[in-house]
Amino acid sequence: MLALIEAARTAGLKLAIATTTSPVNIAALLRAAIGQDWRQIFAVVEDASTAPRKKPHPQVYRQTLQRLGLPAQRCLAFEDSANGLQAANAAGLATVVTPNTFTAHHDFAGALRVLPSLAGVTLADLQSWHAATLAQPAAAA
Repeated sequence: MLALIEAARTAGLKLAIATTTSPVNIAALLRAAIGQDWRQIFAVVEDASTAPRKKPHPQVYRQTLQRLGLPAQRCLAFEDSANGLQAANAAGLATVVTPNTFTAHHDFAGALRVLPSLAGVTLADLQSWHAATLAQPAAAA
């Protein structure tokens, strides 16, 4: 995941965090994974303090998109649970899911991809998958 984050930054893409966990939890996790300057990597950080409605409600994603100034169609979400996928889909986001031990049994219908991990996934892979989704005709209403 860190290689993807760095590749996205190098490519000039805007990165954001849209989580409904507490600010303390997200800071602790990202400090451990990325370092003290983790906030400088992300253009937007939305969490339980700014988006109190928990997933599967799409509030956190809608607020993140608004603050990024981007339409959902230009973005990808990364999730690990069915609730997260539902929230992302409700906000109009294509979503890559990497289930964890606790969510492996969830229903991930509607995901762009379901992968065991992001190991070996490149920015080019993500862009190709996303472009293919955008090229598909909209589903009949």
